[in-house]
Amino acid sequence: MVRIFKHYIPFSLVFVGLLEAGIFFSAVPLARYINQQDSNQFDGFFYTEFIYTLVVIFSMAAAGLYSRHRRENFRGIIFRVILVLTVVFFVMSFLFYLHPALFTARTSFVYALMITGSCLIITRSLLFLAIDQAYFKKRIIVYGAGKKASHLNELRRKSDTRNVIIKGYIAIEGEDIVVEKNLLLTFSEGLFNYVSANNIDEIVVAIDDRRKKFAVDDVLECKVKGVEIIDISTFFERQTGRIKLHALHPSNLIFSDGFLQGGLDLYLKRIFDITTSTILLSVTWPVMLLTALAIMIESNFKGTIFYKQVRVGLFNENFEVLKFRSMSMDAEKNGAQFAEAIDPRVTRVGDIIRKFRIDELPQLFNVLRGDMSFVGPRPERPEFVKDLSETIKYYEIRHYVKPGITGWAQICYPYGATHEDTRNKLEYDLYYMKNYSMFLDIMILLQTIQVVVWRQGSR
Repeated sequence: MVRIFKHYIPFSLVFVGLLEAGIFFSAVPLARYINQQDSNQFDGFFYTEFIYTLVVIFSMAAAGLYSRHRRENFRGIIFRVILVLTVVFFVMSFLFYLHPALFTARTSFVYALMITGSCLIITRSLLFLAIDQAYFKKRIIVYGAGKKASHLNELRRKSDTRNVIIKGYIAIEGEDIVVEKNLLLTFSEGLFNYVSANNIDEIVVAIDDRRKKFAVDDVLECKVKGVEIIDISTFFERQTGRIKLHALHPSNLIFSDGFLQGGLDLYLKRIFDITTSTILLSVTWPVMLLTALAIMIESNFKGTIFYKQVRVGLFNENFEVLKFRSMSMDAEKNGAQFAEAIDPRVTRVGDIIRKFRIDELPQLFNVLRGDMSFVGPRPERPEFVKDLSETIKYYEIRHYVKPGITGWAQICYPYGATHEDTRNKLEYDLYYMKNYSMFLDIMILLQTIQVVVWRQGSR
C-alpha cells in the first residue's frame, strides 16, 4: 500500500495509474504523428495532452477502474473501458466545439482514442493477471494468537488480502489461543532469524493484553533491521479502508496522526462544497424540474413535492434535510423506521428516483446553506442517534464533522438498516475522519458516480 495524502492506495493501482497517465498523455502527439495531415503536431504547450489526460483519468475513476474494491471479471473490466472511451469521446467532442484549436484534425482525435483503448486493454490485462500473484504480495506474520489476532479471519473480501499473505501466528505466553492450532508458528532460533530465513516483510502486533509477556527486544531487533512493524488497528485501516472498532483503543484516536480538521482544511472544504453544489445545481435543474412534475402528477397534484426531515448534524445540532418525496404522505404514521429492501411505502416515482439517488438532489441546498457538506458521514435521525449512541461505542465521534450527501461509507458499504450495518458504516466514517484530505473528497466524489450509475446500495 502507498499512502497518498493520508489515504491508503494499493501500490498496483498507483503504478498502473501512473503508467496509464503517461500513455494518455503520449496518445495525443502519437496520433498527430500518425496523421501526417495534422498541421498542429507539436503545439509547444501540451495543453491538449494535459486536458485529454485529465478527462480520461477522471472518467476511469468515475467508472470504478481505480477502485480498490474491484470485483468484476475481465469481461466486466472491458465493458467499463468501452464506457470510458464513450464518455471521453462525448466530453472531448464538446470541448472541441467550445475550443476547436484543441485538435486541428478530428482524425487525430480518433487515432488518440484508438491508441488509448488498445493500451488500456493491454495494461488492464496485465494487471488482472498479475495482481493476485504471490510475488507481488507482502509476507506477514502475526505476533499474537488470541481474540484480536483471530479477527484477521474476517478479511474475507479478496481485495482486503490482495497484497498480503499471512504465513502464521506467534502465540504469546499467558494469552488464550483462539486461532487454529495448525496456523501457529514454532521456532527456536529467535524471532529475527526466523523472519530473515522465511523472507517475512512485516510483523502485525495483535496482542490482547500487552501487559502479558511481550518480547519487546525481539520485535525491536526486527524493526531496526528493516522489518516493518505495524499494530493490528493500522493493519485493518490499511487493508480495508475502515477502522475496526474491535481493534480500536482510545490511544489510537488520541495519539494518531489523523482526526485533525480545522483552519485551512475547513476553509478549502467549504469552497469545495459551494463550488461543487453550484455546478451540480446548474447541470441537474432540468432533472429536478421533471422529478417535481412527476411527483405532482402521481399524487394528482395533492401533497408536497419535497420532504423535510430532522437530522442530526455538526456537534449534535439538529437541522432539516430537504429531499424529494419518494414515499406516500402517510409513510410514517407509525413513527420513524428504517427503509426496507422492498418498502411498500415507496411510490412508483419514488422507486425510480431512489435507485438513481435523484431524491437526494435537493440536499444541495442544505450544502449551500451550510447544514451539510458535500462529502461526509450520512446524517441520521435523532430517534435513531439516541439508541445508536448508547449501543455502539464511538458513534458520537461522527458528529464532529458535517454530515454529507455522499461519503466514504456510502460508496464502500451498501445501504444498511440494522445495528450491525450501522456499526460497519461507522468504521468507514472513522477512517474518513482520521484520513481526511481534499484528495479523498475528490476520490469519493468520482466514485459516487459509479455507485449511482451501477445503482449500488440504493434503497
